[in-house]
Amino acid sequence: MTKKIFGETDGIRAKVGDFPLRPNVLKTLGSAIAGEMQAKEFLMARDTRLSGLWMKESLTAGLEEGGIKVKDLGILPTPAISKILEQSDYEGGIMITASHNPATDNGVKLFVENGDKSDDTLELAIESRYFAADLEPDIELPKVEYVEMGTDSDSVAKYVEIANNVLSEGKKDEAPVSEKFKNGKIILDAASGAGHNFSRLVFEDFGLEVEVIDPEPDGENINEGYGALYPEKLSEYCKKNGVMGIALDGDADRAILVDEYGRVWSGDRIVAFLATYLKEQGLLENSTVVLTEYSNLAAIQYIQAQGIKVEKVVVGDREVARKCKELGAILGGENAGHIIYLPWLNSSDGTFVALLAEKIIREKGCALADLWPDYEDFPNEQLAVKVSEKRPLEQVAGWTEALEKAQERLNGRGRVFTRYSGTEMKLRILVEGPDFREDHEVAEGLKVIIEKEIGA
Repeated sequence: MTKKIFGETDGIRAKVGDFPLRPNVLKTLGSAIAGEMQAKEFLMARDTRLSGLWMKESLTAGLEEGGIKVKDLGILPTPAISKILEQSDYEGGIMITASHNPATDNGVKLFVENGDKSDDTLELAIESRYFAADLEPDIELPKVEYVEMGTDSDSVAKYVEIANNVLSEGKKDEAPVSEKFKNGKIILDAASGAGHNFSRLVFEDFGLEVEVIDPEPDGENINEGYGALYPEKLSEYCKKNGVMGIALDGDADRAILVDEYGRVWSGDRIVAFLATYLKEQGLLENSTVVLTEYSNLAAIQYIQAQGIKVEKVVVGDREVARKCKELGAILGGENAGHIIYLPWLNSSDGTFVALLAEKIIREKGCALADLWPDYEDFPNEQLAVKVSEKRPLEQVAGWTEALEKAQERLNGRGRVFTRYSGTEMKLRILVEGPDFREDHEVAEGLKVIIEKEIGA
């Protein structure tokens, strides 16, 4: 069966006001979640988008109608609600966010009682209940004003406690890791999102001096020129001041590090850095990491040169985590900044990545810049082509021939990877090889075929 509400990669995401982000739809969806999960208590949180306020009310109404009591944690990163849920007696949770998307979008991420994201089976069952229910009449989107909401102090304290224990590797006879972080400094760019206050408070509780450079959230400026998608400002600041920094996305599950020279560390480079450290410590289970098809070939070759096996999945931190579990690995990630470290969480957590990097720096007595994995990324061309339908590519006239010619031209020096977006009507084309001009020409040639046959 094909899902019609939940996406293929990470919950629900859409333009605010479009299906399924309507008040009556979300209320009915909340009832369907309650009916399928049969829980008594749920946690709920959101990022800083203005639309999250009325979405919270609609979902809560449906959940409570279905017998679930909801505890509202306010503005909180996605991984924080996941981790808190894992350590609590609550039976499920909802995060209202569209992650790295602009404020005009929003979405819903659903979690089960152990903190894991919902799987396809559960999501299909919920959809079945939704479509079998009577939908209330549609109404206009509620008009709401942004209200700055303080970060839940209990959530911060619980997160810090758990993180201290994991980073200490359970060594109760040693001082908390946070004691070793004192007098350090970090620059934070939280994309005016969920980590703007939460991550700052966590870092401060770990003894770090924190300077926040992203603007105060106003409900509409999330991911607007700042954060993991736009690390340029952070890079300039870190280089000027000789301090390391971290860029998060809107719900703080992505992490992009920036070192004291202003160099931007992609997700691939962070995985390479962590994998090397863990292998040195004898902690890299099965000497294996999991990356995605979007990972740079140079990063893969660098990791393999360290005697570490690399396995790949298509896309999505959920898929990376699943593959890690299947292989008995503990580390993986996406180039975009989702880092999976299973001793911490089954999904990505940008705040924790910064803490783990800080721990390694303190152990080695050096700067982050001194640990830069020494490789140069292969150039690539990435295109997102709008499509009118997601027809199987082998059924698109001229595609197979064009792809064969592209691969012949690259002649083993590079690669072509394509996939339809899980959340948008787009085909993503990646061409990677040593010559950017060639990459560009090959990608443009494939784009022409798609636009002619199924372009929007």
